[in-house]
Amino acid sequence: MNKFSNISAKALSLAAGVMMMASLSLVSCKSEKKTDDIIVDKIVEKPQTGPQRMSNDETNGSVTWISGAEYSYTILRQASDSLDVIENHEKKYYDNTVKLVVRRADGTVFFQKKFSKTNFSNVLPENVSKSGVLLGMKFVEAVGNELHFVVGVGSPDETYEEFYYVQMTLDNFGGTRAEEFKEKAEKATE
Repeated sequence: MNKFSNISAKALSLAAGVMMMASLSLVSCKSEKKTDDIIVDKIVEKPQTGPQRMSNDETNGSVTWISGAEYSYTILRQASDSLDVIENHEKKYYDNTVKLVVRRADGTVFFQKKFSKTNFSNVLPENVSKSGVLLGMKFVEAVGNELHFVVGVGSPDETYEEFYYVQMTLDNFGGTRAEEFKEKAEKATE
């Protein structure tokens, strides 16, 4: 082999590589029609196959109450299969229960009860009692020998602002009473 044939082979292989790169770049730089249209998949709402559930919710807190003692509380909201299914704005929902547990500083249980909407039916308007679900319970404040809670009953669909507040009072003997919630709404929503 002479030295020119060796150079020619290298030149040929280099030329072939350059031609391949050029042809690839021509293929990948193909011109397409550009538009400002944004294409997204159409969201089709699936028909409801059964009653919907609100998510479970747990709140824990503490309060200084009788004789300056610390009490802790747990409020647990859960959907219930055993309660009536509620129809609200053409959708069906499981109603909820709310379990309230109040413990003394030593951890012993002072009060424990599971509430449903029927515990507050004496103060609920008929339409709320019929088509609302028990949305939840929040601690408001301690006043004398009472702990005040606010209870919400209404539409579980957040697009509707339909709810009714009830004040639930727990006294130092473990008794409860429900009444229309007229004041302190801002404390309950904090």
